[in-house]
Parts: sequence; C-alpha cells; structure tokens
Amino acid sequence: MPTFVAVCDLLHRSGFDCAAALLGVDGTAHGRRERAAFFGRNAEVPMMVIAVGPTDRTGEVLPALGGLLRRPLVTLERVRVCKRDGRRLAAPDAVPGTDRHGMTLWQKLVVYTSEAVRHYGEPVHRAIVRRLRAAGISGATTQRGIWGFHGDHAPHGDRLLQLGRHVPAVTVVIDSPQRISLAFTVIDEFTPERGLVTSETIPAMRASSGERHRGGTRLATHHLPDR
Repeated sequence: MPTFVAVCDLLHRSGFDCAAALLGVDGTAHGRRERAAFFGRNAEVPMMVIAVGPTDRTGEVLPALGGLLRRPLVTLERVRVCKRDGRRLAAPDAVPGTDRHGMTLWQKLVVYTSEAVRHYGEPVHRAIVRRLRAAGISGATTQRGIWGFHGDHAPHGDRLLQLGRHVPAVTVVIDSPQRISLAFTVIDEFTPERGLVTSETIPAMRASSGERHRGGTRLATHHLPDR
C-alpha cells in the first residue's frame, strides 16, 4: 500500500474531517532538494498531506503518522470548520481589517471537494473559481490531489482502469475579511450537498503582478477567542 494511502486511511479511521494528499514537483526538506523528472519513478518527489481534525485526535494520531512517514515535517494550524457536506456549522470568524497596530489582516477559505462533483455538468471547483473571479476576489487556486477524503466519504483517488477522475480537489481563497465574507456566500451556494469548507486568519499576504504589489511580509497580530 502506498504511504499516502495508508496516511489518509489512518486519518479517516481516526475521525478526521478531511485529508488530501498533494504530489509536488519541486521542493526541499532537511536541506535536500528533489524535483520530478519526466522519465523516472519520482519516488523522492515531495508530497504534502493536508488534514483537518479535532485538536485531541490530532495529538493522538501524530505518533502513528511518525511511524508511517520517513522524517516528516509537521505543522499545526488553527482553523474553523464552516461547512460539512452541505450543513453550515459556522460562518468565517469576524476579523477586523487591521490589528491594533494598524497592520492588515487577511483571511483564507479552503474548500475540500472532489473532481468528480459537478455543478451543471462542470467540475464544482472550476465553477467556484470562475464565480469568485467574477466577484473580484483577490486570489483562488485549486490543487488536484491524488488521494484523500472529506466528510463521511471513504478515501478515494487515482486508480488504474478507472473511468473518470475521482480525486480530491482543494481550492484555496485568500482576501480581506470583508471580501472573504462575500466569497463564503459564493462557496455556500456551490456546496449544497458535498464538500468541506474551512476558514483561518492570515497574518500576512503579498501579491505581485508585474510591477504591482499588494500586501507585505510583516506579520499582523490577532487573537481569536477560545472556542
């Protein structure tokens, strides 16, 4: 069994809300760089698994993940689950536009769904990105995974002799808190039955387009109330 399949299966059994294995093409870890080649097994190509789960279960599963992965790098972030398989659980956190020092705050929405999910015949992640662009949202990017799950659905991904691609799709949206509220309204419309939607606060964002730049790398500070 491939390692990424074992990891996603473990997270699914442990009651996580979702997990998506994303295959990289270039990256470094522990001072060593690995890049994908056109011809070759690419066994050492970097891979990232993004998962969302309760704090207590995350602590419990970390030792088992360490046994499955070779020298993994693990980060923990605080996120809010806003929607799960059509059920609204919470709106994105109410975040001010700036912190108490006047530094700009940003927010991020992440939509976990499947490439097989359609909206009027079109992959739902493509429809979401197109609508967000029309609404003037700063940035939205979809990454295609190779294995994963969301909600109560069993882990799935690329298989041989499979008609159609049933792989995870992870869409990341970043903008100001005010615009993220609009983005969530759009995403809510496109996820009436399937998908997991999370939100989190971003302390810094820098966007560049030619000579135009927006944001910066100085970190703002904002403490959310304990939930």
